[in-house]
Amino acid sequence: MNLEQIKEAWKMREGNVEAEIAAWDSTAEEYLYEKKNNFKEDPFLKFMAEKIQLDKSMETLDVGCGAGAYSVELASKVAKADGVDLSPRMVELGNAYAKEHNIQNLHLSVSNWHTCDISPIKKKYDVVFAHTTPAVADYSTLVKMCEVSKGACFLCKPARRTDKVFDEIKHIAGVTERIGVDDSVAYAFDTLWGLGYNPEISYAKTVWLPKKTLKEAEDWFIGRLKGYYEPADETIDKVKEYLNSIAVDGYVNERIDTTLVNIYWRVD
Repeated sequence: MNLEQIKEAWKMREGNVEAEIAAWDSTAEEYLYEKKNNFKEDPFLKFMAEKIQLDKSMETLDVGCGAGAYSVELASKVAKADGVDLSPRMVELGNAYAKEHNIQNLHLSVSNWHTCDISPIKKKYDVVFAHTTPAVADYSTLVKMCEVSKGACFLCKPARRTDKVFDEIKHIAGVTERIGVDDSVAYAFDTLWGLGYNPEISYAKTVWLPKKTLKEAEDWFIGRLKGYYEPADETIDKVKEYLNSIAVDGYVNERIDTTLVNIYWRVD
C-alpha cells in the first residue's frame, strides 16, 4: 500500500468534538502523574530510555498529553517539556501539579492536534511523543508528529484491546465497528516506512483497572459514544441502566486488557 492509499484509508472519522472533550474532562484526575510513571517501571519510558539519551539541552513535545504524567517525568531530564491536549481540565490539572511541585520547565496547553496549525513549531522539538492517545489516530496526525520533530519520535498505541465494560456498552448501542481498536498500528508502520523512516517496535501486555463513580462512568462512556455518533435517548437510558447494574457500592470497576505497541523512529 503506497502513501496515497494509506492517506485515503486511514482517516479519523469526524465526530462530536465537544462531547469528546467533556468525556476526557470527566476523567482527568485519572491521568495525573503517578510514581509508576518512571524510566525503570513504565514500559513506554523504558523503551524511550533504551533508544535515546535525554539531556538538558533538549525540548520535548507530548502530543495528547492528558494531565502530563509522562512530561512530568521527562521534565527532570530535559530543558523544556511541552504538552498539548484538547481537554481543558486535563491541562489545568497538569499545570497545577507542575506549579505545586515547582516544575518550572513544564508547560501544557489546550490544543486539538487534529486541527491545530503546526507551522510555528515545525522542526522545533528534539523529541516528540504520543502515548495511548486519540490525538494521533490517522495519517495526517502522525505526519504532524514527524514535521514538528528534528530528532526522535515515539508513539504508543493500544492493540488487541478488550474492555469488558465499554465492549458491552457498544453492544447495547448497536456499534459494530471497533471503537478505539483499529488498524492504526499497521497503518502507522506503513506510513513511517513509506516516508523513508526505519520504525522500531516493542510490545508490552498490559492490564488497566480503572475505577469510577457511577456518575463519572456515565459521563465517560456516554461522552465517548457521542464522540463517534449521536445515540438516541433510549440508548443512553439503557447504558445508564447497565452501568447501574454493575456498580458496586456506587463505583464501576473496569478491566482493560491490551498489548501496548511502542514505536520509535528518527526524522533527522
